[in-house]
Amino acid sequence: MRGGIDYDLDFLETPEISGAYETAQPHGKSWKIIQWVSIALAAVVVMGSLTAYGFYYKLTGNIKQENDTGNLIDANRPQKLDSSVNILLLGSDSRGGKNAGYGHVDGERSDTAIVLHLSAGGEKAVAISFPRDSYVQIPECKDKDGKTVPGRTDKINSAFAYAGAYCTWATIESLTQIRIDHFVKVDFAGFRDIVDALGGVEICSPKAFSDPKAQLVIPKAGRQKINGKQAIGWARTRYQLGDGTDLGRIQRQQQLMSSIVQKVTTKGILTDPGKLLGFVNAATKSLKTDEGFNSTEIMDLATKVKGINPKSIRFITVPWRYATEAERASNPALAGVVFWQDEKAQELFDAVRRDNKMPKNTKPKGDKPTAAADGGGADAPTTPKVKAADVVVKVYNGTDRQGLAGRAVTDLTAKKYQASLGSTGSYQGGTLKETVIAFGAGGEAAAALLGKLLPDVTPKLDDTLEAGTVHLYLGADYAGLGSAASSIPKVDDEVKASDDICKTGV
Repeated sequence: MRGGIDYDLDFLETPEISGAYETAQPHGKSWKIIQWVSIALAAVVVMGSLTAYGFYYKLTGNIKQENDTGNLIDANRPQKLDSSVNILLLGSDSRGGKNAGYGHVDGERSDTAIVLHLSAGGEKAVAISFPRDSYVQIPECKDKDGKTVPGRTDKINSAFAYAGAYCTWATIESLTQIRIDHFVKVDFAGFRDIVDALGGVEICSPKAFSDPKAQLVIPKAGRQKINGKQAIGWARTRYQLGDGTDLGRIQRQQQLMSSIVQKVTTKGILTDPGKLLGFVNAATKSLKTDEGFNSTEIMDLATKVKGINPKSIRFITVPWRYATEAERASNPALAGVVFWQDEKAQELFDAVRRDNKMPKNTKPKGDKPTAAADGGGADAPTTPKVKAADVVVKVYNGTDRQGLAGRAVTDLTAKKYQASLGSTGSYQGGTLKETVIAFGAGGEAAAALLGKLLPDVTPKLDDTLEAGTVHLYLGADYAGLGSAASSIPKVDDEVKASDDICKTGV
């Protein structure tokens, strides 16, 4: 079962990277290892404790940075809507340096991209996995030498293979409209050293097995501790567990991330200076970041998430499906690729984009008006009180974001408004930049009540509208209803960091 749809899986043996740039792919027999980036999350969670032990500035000096060659162009990037933080976590299969023991492969690839979303208050985190075989539109990018790699439709992991981390960054921003703040990259040896610095981590295997290709022996079924080398093997094994697909390995990745977070937060690492130093020293030596992720920002972020509860950390995968039999028959190149379930994926992305409490409506500072000054007194007209259930709202989608108006209707209905779609097509061709609240004669109070959910929007009278009604035209700046808890929807097979790893499935 994948994405709620059953498929036969005979077509899954396809190259990791497809498309017009096959000749540019580095050669060599690659171990198809899903890259473990859990340590980046765990490192962020514990970094806030470092100042107490005087480790901070030494350890941040371990981190290396990469420069952008021109892939992040502000005019093309989504707006930053709130103060939450989104970090792109990438795994690298580089065989340079300490990674040489894992075989010879020229160049560098990343099989996994995860967006780690940290809420504005630092009280919750969501790690969203993007399957490597996602068939998506990749924008034009520049590689590390400044050479242009044309835009194309291809597997998402080809963005990294041909143009590096910044191209993956630009790709995910263009697809999700989530503003990414930083990236963090970790390699094989770094992950191994981190797990060893923790004294090993627990896994839960459904069976005992031996996998010579992954150099891994699991002697028994059930819960057991593994070291760093075994953890890499656990990541590599493909045919011994699950259905042999890359998606199955994402489940093991999420299980392992959960196990690491549990160990870091509950097994005394934070209260043992020696263990903490070894763990974070190993973590920071294995990390590379963007040029803007400086020590001040790292410290601010670490302080923000210090003490986060594992129950508030979720690991989810973008809702997806395989190409159908008909799609594969019409285009054999689609065998094994993954498509996102557009409506569910966009609902997830929209929720992440707006995961912050919107600012409250603030009144201008100054003296309170007197009754005489503001027309008060016994004879002053009063504004009739209106309840949400009295407000009739027609919602229009003025953007190219599919399903946006439908989700707004659902949100408004949940708040007791009489909300419905104004049309099924795009308003103004989907080019509306700013959200508009318009009301007909006598609808001032109703529009004002709706305006409390969108404090940056000033309701306007439109004499052409039916008396007493309100229209909501959603623009490119729409990020959800301000007083609505920006709940990120539950996704099939998601995992929480607090879950029992023997019940998460692999």
